[in-house]
Amino acid sequence: MRSLIFITLSIGYITSFSASATPPQYNGTETLAYTVTAKLSDNIEIRDYAAAVKVTAIESSQNSAFRQLFKYISGANSVNTQIAMTTPVANESVKVAMTTPVEMTMDAAGQGMQMSFFLPSMYDSTTAPKPTGNGVTLSPVPAKTVAVIRFSGLRNDDKVQQMTTKLRTAISDNGYVITSGPVLMGYDAPWTLWFKRRNEVMFEVQAAQ
Repeated sequence: MRSLIFITLSIGYITSFSASATPPQYNGTETLAYTVTAKLSDNIEIRDYAAAVKVTAIESSQNSAFRQLFKYISGANSVNTQIAMTTPVANESVKVAMTTPVEMTMDAAGQGMQMSFFLPSMYDSTTAPKPTGNGVTLSPVPAKTVAVIRFSGLRNDDKVQQMTTKLRTAISDNGYVITSGPVLMGYDAPWTLWFKRRNEVMFEVQAAQ
Protein backbone atom coordinates (compact mmCIF):
# COMPACT_ATOMS: atom_id res chain seq x y z
CA MET A 1 0.00 0.00 0.00
CA ARG A 2 1.34 3.41 -0.84
CA SER A 3 2.06 5.57 2.17
CA LEU A 4 2.43 8.76 0.13
CA ILE A 5 0.59 9.98 -2.95
CA PHE A 6 1.48 13.13 -4.84
CA ILE A 7 0.61 15.53 -7.61
CA THR A 8 2.95 17.86 -9.44
CA LEU A 9 2.96 21.64 -9.81
CA SER A 10 5.54 24.33 -10.43
CA ILE A 11 7.48 25.80 -7.51
CA GLY A 12 10.66 27.65 -6.76
CA TYR A 13 12.74 28.25 -3.69
CA ILE A 14 10.60 29.44 -0.80
CA THR A 15 11.91 32.18 1.47
CA SER A 16 10.69 34.19 4.40
CA PHE A 17 9.24 37.67 3.92
CA SER A 18 7.89 40.47 6.05
CA ALA A 19 4.23 41.43 6.15
CA SER A 20 4.93 44.55 4.09
CA ALA A 21 6.98 42.78 1.42
CA THR A 22 5.78 41.07 -1.74
CA PRO A 23 5.10 37.36 -1.08
CA PRO A 24 7.72 35.02 -2.56
CA GLN A 25 7.05 34.08 -6.17
CA TYR A 26 8.23 31.48 -8.63
CA ASN A 27 7.26 31.72 -12.29
CA GLY A 28 4.45 34.05 -11.27
CA THR A 29 3.07 31.72 -8.60
CA GLU A 30 2.98 32.68 -4.93
CA THR A 31 4.61 30.18 -2.60
CA LEU A 32 4.49 29.66 1.14
CA ALA A 33 7.04 31.64 3.13
CA TYR A 34 9.48 29.89 5.42
CA THR A 35 12.72 30.47 7.28
CA VAL A 36 15.51 27.89 7.34
CA THR A 37 16.66 27.52 10.96
CA ALA A 38 19.12 24.63 10.60
CA LYS A 39 20.87 22.66 7.85
CA LEU A 40 21.25 18.99 8.74
CA SER A 41 22.90 18.07 5.43
CA ASP A 42 23.11 19.30 1.85
CA ASN A 43 19.49 18.33 1.19
CA ILE A 44 17.92 18.18 4.67
CA GLU A 45 16.90 21.24 6.66
CA ILE A 46 14.70 22.47 9.48
CA ARG A 47 12.19 25.17 8.50
CA ASP A 48 9.76 27.43 10.30
CA TYR A 49 6.58 28.06 8.32
CA ALA A 50 4.26 30.96 9.04
CA ALA A 51 0.56 30.39 9.64
CA ALA A 52 -1.51 29.89 6.50
CA VAL A 53 -4.96 28.86 5.27
CA LYS A 54 -5.64 25.78 3.19
CA VAL A 55 -8.56 24.30 1.32
CA THR A 56 -8.76 20.51 1.36
CA ALA A 57 -10.58 17.82 -0.59
CA ILE A 58 -10.77 14.12 0.26
CA GLU A 59 -11.49 11.91 -2.72
CA SER A 60 -10.86 8.40 -3.94
CA SER A 61 -8.06 9.53 -6.27
CA GLN A 62 -5.63 12.40 -6.67
CA ASN A 63 -7.26 13.47 -9.94
CA SER A 64 -10.68 13.73 -8.31
CA ALA A 65 -9.28 15.68 -5.36
CA PHE A 66 -7.44 18.03 -7.69
CA ARG A 67 -10.61 18.69 -9.70
CA GLN A 68 -12.56 19.57 -6.55
CA LEU A 69 -9.89 22.02 -5.42
CA PHE A 70 -9.53 23.51 -8.88
CA LYS A 71 -13.28 24.15 -8.92
CA TYR A 72 -12.91 26.04 -5.64
CA ILE A 73 -10.15 28.35 -6.86
CA SER A 74 -12.04 28.77 -10.15
CA GLY A 75 -15.12 30.19 -8.42
CA ALA A 76 -16.97 27.39 -6.60
CA ASN A 77 -16.93 29.41 -3.39
CA SER A 78 -19.20 31.67 -1.38
CA VAL A 79 -18.41 34.82 -3.36
CA ASN A 80 -17.81 33.20 -6.76
CA THR A 81 -14.28 34.55 -6.75
CA GLN A 82 -11.37 33.17 -8.73
CA ILE A 83 -8.39 32.59 -6.45
CA ALA A 84 -4.79 32.39 -7.60
CA MET A 85 -3.15 29.00 -7.18
CA THR A 86 -0.21 28.88 -4.80
CA THR A 87 2.45 26.30 -4.10
CA PRO A 88 3.15 23.91 -2.53
CA VAL A 89 0.30 21.45 -2.81
CA ALA A 90 0.21 19.12 0.17
CA ASN A 91 -0.90 15.52 -0.20
CA GLU A 92 -1.54 12.82 2.35
CA SER A 93 -3.03 9.33 2.16
CA VAL A 94 -6.20 8.82 4.21
CA LYS A 95 -8.83 6.14 4.68
CA VAL A 96 -12.04 6.59 2.69
CA ALA A 97 -15.29 5.01 3.93
CA MET A 98 -16.42 2.09 1.77
CA THR A 99 -19.83 2.23 0.06
CA THR A 100 -21.86 -0.13 -2.11
CA PRO A 101 -21.57 -0.97 -4.90
CA VAL A 102 -17.79 -1.07 -4.74
CA GLU A 103 -15.46 -0.99 -7.74
CA MET A 104 -11.97 -1.89 -6.53
CA THR A 105 -9.70 0.08 -8.79
CA MET A 106 -7.06 0.85 -6.16
CA ASP A 107 -6.74 -1.76 -3.44
CA ALA A 108 -8.94 -3.70 -1.06
CA ALA A 109 -8.01 -1.43 1.85
CA GLY A 110 -9.76 1.55 0.28
CA GLN A 111 -6.82 3.96 0.37
CA GLY A 112 -7.85 7.49 -0.66
CA MET A 113 -6.43 10.93 -1.25
CA GLN A 114 -6.46 14.03 0.88
CA MET A 115 -5.15 17.02 -1.06
CA SER A 116 -4.77 20.62 0.01
CA PHE A 117 -4.16 23.93 -1.75
CA PHE A 118 -2.70 26.78 0.29
CA LEU A 119 -4.45 30.10 -0.24
CA PRO A 120 -2.58 33.31 -1.11
CA SER A 121 -1.25 35.22 1.89
CA MET A 122 -3.86 37.97 1.44
CA TYR A 123 -6.42 35.61 3.01
CA ASP A 124 -6.91 34.45 6.56
CA SER A 125 -9.52 32.04 7.92
CA THR A 126 -12.08 34.84 8.30
CA THR A 127 -11.65 36.46 4.88
CA ALA A 128 -11.15 33.41 2.65
CA PRO A 129 -14.18 32.53 0.47
CA LYS A 130 -16.03 29.52 1.83
CA PRO A 131 -16.15 26.40 -0.38
CA THR A 132 -19.50 25.45 -1.87
CA GLY A 133 -18.49 22.05 -3.22
CA ASN A 134 -19.25 18.85 -1.34
CA GLY A 135 -16.30 17.43 0.55
CA VAL A 136 -14.21 20.60 0.29
CA THR A 137 -13.21 22.27 3.56
CA LEU A 138 -11.36 25.41 4.57
CA SER A 139 -9.07 25.41 7.61
CA PRO A 140 -6.35 27.51 9.24
CA VAL A 141 -2.85 26.04 9.39
CA PRO A 142 -0.89 27.15 12.47
CA ALA A 143 2.75 28.13 12.28
CA LYS A 144 4.92 25.03 12.43
CA THR A 145 8.44 23.69 12.45
CA VAL A 146 9.24 20.99 9.92
CA ALA A 147 12.11 18.83 8.71
CA VAL A 148 12.38 18.51 4.94
CA ILE A 149 14.46 16.41 2.59
CA ARG A 150 14.75 17.60 -0.99
CA PHE A 151 15.45 15.35 -3.96
CA SER A 152 15.18 15.43 -7.73
CA GLY A 153 14.16 12.89 -10.32
CA LEU A 154 11.16 10.61 -10.50
CA ARG A 155 8.92 10.03 -7.49
CA ASN A 156 8.43 6.29 -7.58
CA ASP A 157 7.50 4.42 -4.41
CA ASP A 158 11.01 3.08 -3.80
CA LYS A 159 12.62 6.52 -4.09
CA VAL A 160 10.05 8.16 -1.83
CA GLN A 161 10.46 5.42 0.79
CA GLN A 162 14.24 5.77 0.62
CA MET A 163 14.04 9.54 1.16
CA THR A 164 11.51 9.16 3.97
CA THR A 165 13.75 6.69 5.80
CA LYS A 166 16.78 8.94 5.35
CA LEU A 167 14.84 11.91 6.72
CA ARG A 168 13.60 9.95 9.75
CA THR A 169 17.18 8.99 10.59
CA ALA A 170 18.47 12.56 10.24
CA ILE A 171 15.68 13.88 12.47
CA SER A 172 16.49 11.38 15.22
CA ASP A 173 20.26 11.81 14.94
CA ASN A 174 20.00 15.60 15.30
CA GLY A 175 17.86 15.77 18.43
CA TYR A 176 14.38 16.26 16.98
CA VAL A 177 11.14 14.34 17.47
CA ILE A 178 8.60 13.69 14.70
CA THR A 179 5.10 14.97 15.52
CA SER A 180 3.21 14.22 12.29
CA GLY A 181 2.96 11.77 9.45
CA PRO A 182 4.99 12.28 6.27
CA VAL A 183 3.79 14.62 3.54
CA LEU A 184 5.13 14.51 -0.01
CA MET A 185 5.43 17.79 -1.88
CA GLY A 186 5.63 17.61 -5.67
CA TYR A 187 6.30 20.93 -7.33
CA ASP A 188 6.84 20.59 -11.06
CA ALA A 189 4.57 20.32 -14.06
CA PRO A 190 4.33 16.84 -15.63
CA TRP A 191 6.26 17.97 -18.69
CA THR A 192 9.27 19.07 -16.61
CA LEU A 193 12.36 17.00 -17.39
CA TRP A 194 12.79 14.39 -14.67
CA PHE A 195 16.25 15.57 -13.62
CA LYS A 196 14.98 19.13 -13.10
CA ARG A 197 12.10 18.20 -10.81
CA ARG A 198 12.00 19.29 -7.20
CA ASN A 199 10.46 16.92 -4.68
CA GLU A 200 10.31 17.07 -0.90
CA VAL A 201 9.24 14.82 1.95
CA MET A 202 8.29 16.68 5.13
CA PHE A 203 7.61 15.85 8.79
CA GLU A 204 6.49 18.26 11.47
CA VAL A 205 9.06 18.16 14.28
CA GLN A 206 10.01 19.59 17.64
CA ALA A 207 13.24 19.61 19.60
CA ALA A 208 13.65 16.58 21.86
CA GLN A 209 13.20 17.33 25.56
